[in-house]
Amino acid sequence: MFEAAEGVDPTFETREFAFANAVHSPNPRGTLLKIHRLVAIVCVATTASCGSDSTGPADDCDVAGLPLSGSEDGPVVVAVSLEVQPGGIVLLATATDPQGSENLLGVQQSISVFPNARCTGTPITVRDDLAGSGVEESFGTAIAAGDDAALYGSIAAASSWPVSVDFRDQDGNRTFGRVMAAVID
Repeated sequence: MFEAAEGVDPTFETREFAFANAVHSPNPRGTLLKIHRLVAIVCVATTASCGSDSTGPADDCDVAGLPLSGSEDGPVVVAVSLEVQPGGIVLLATATDPQGSENLLGVQQSISVFPNARCTGTPITVRDDLAGSGVEESFGTAIAAGDDAALYGSIAAASSWPVSVDFRDQDGNRTFGRVMAAVID
């Protein structure tokens, strides 16, 4: 064992000596590969532990605010809600059309509920026509409590949930995009 000079930290000297031995060992390539592996592991672990920079589902989903409008004469989506009921999650929406209620009647609208708050996976799509401009419409049960208890519970525990809307009028004007639906009781 080597001795440190007077006034010198022996731990430092030992570490420096060990590093020098490793670098000047008969197989420096093996040592460098070990160092490269260690650096790679640290980089992967750091990236995995930090995750994304987003501040929440709205950032991950690229949602727009309500009211949502598309083409100039297209429907304007005013409100979208997910109503928590004992049997399931009921989808409610309100839209207006600059040309009046008649321009919305008989046209199928669609709203898709994402299976998680990060907007990944295949959404559950519900279609219905609107009763008129500015009238809240129930699209029915989007998620039955017994069919997907985990999703039902996640939505019920949230204050808002991402959905995708695709609304059209009789003239073919369209409004589509992702919005945050309010979760209500």
